[in-house]
Amino acid sequence: MRTGALTLSAVLLGATAIGSGPAWAADPAADAAQGYTLEASAAPATLKVGESGKVAVVIKPKATWHVHPQAPLKVRFTAPAGLKVDRPELGRKDVADPKAEAPRYETTFLATAAGAQRVEANVDFFICSDTACVKQVRTLPIAVTVK
Repeated sequence: MRTGALTLSAVLLGATAIGSGPAWAADPAADAAQGYTLEASAAPATLKVGESGKVAVVIKPKATWHVHPQAPLKVRFTAPAGLKVDRPELGRKDVADPKAEAPRYETTFLATAAGAQRVEANVDFFICSDTACVKQVRTLPIAVTVK
């Protein structure tokens, strides 16, 4: 009888471990990376020397994810010599609409030399769900053509 009790306990313990496997295997960083999309743009994307435009980055959380409202957040725009970015570093207080679920950060630039130019947007923020809050650092290219 004792053997049967041990066997039943072993089976239940094994079933519990198997049933818990996916929870142990969950990777918050991988899940967080799938919890949002980033959009980067220039408007206009083609302009003449001496004209101004805007570059922007939007963080779009998906489903149960959100950008942490108090955690550090920075967007840095790095541009080549042919573009002069007015505000190369933006923070939480610089969001276009503080109440938006998808925060948008933008700055103006001046085209100073002809050619294909590329602004890089470095985005550093925390994306969170009910079970995880994970720091994200991404770099996005933004193409601008100056004629």
